[in-house]
Amino acid sequence: MTWTYTGRPDENQRDEVRFLVGDTCSEDPLAQDEEIAYALGEQPTVLLAAARVLYALAAKFSRMVTSSVGGVSSQCSDIAKAFKDRAKELDPAGIVATKGSLVLPSLGGRSLAEKDSLNSDTDAVQPSFWRGMGDIPGGPGDGPEDVNEGYDW
Repeated sequence: MTWTYTGRPDENQRDEVRFLVGDTCSEDPLAQDEEIAYALGEQPTVLLAAARVLYALAAKFSRMVTSSVGGVSSQCSDIAKAFKDRAKELDPAGIVATKGSLVLPSLGGRSLAEKDSLNSDTDAVQPSFWRGMGDIPGGPGDGPEDVNEGYDW
């Protein structure tokens, strides 16, 4: 396992994740290069990869106990909370915490060509309702004629 930081977050994504996480001190490393590589491979953006690393660090520190030596104490729960709060800043939508990947909605029928293609596809799910489904051939609104033409009102 390795830990490296060049101090140039603008040049590589690993340094950018370390910069966002606050893991820039070689005397107190928090995440290994391999762990950051995993997060970068798992998430679609550097910000979400950094949030993933922060959530992992929060989990790591939340399992540690509070210790006290002399007059100095270490509150690991405070450290875990700080990591989790920072992760939420980078991932306000909670994408990493809930799903672990970015999911975007898909809309169909945005163009006439796409709509025609879907209508002619026998394997595509067809809509239950569509414009003109109740039209009577030769009935009102079925052509350029007057809507009331041919009816005794």
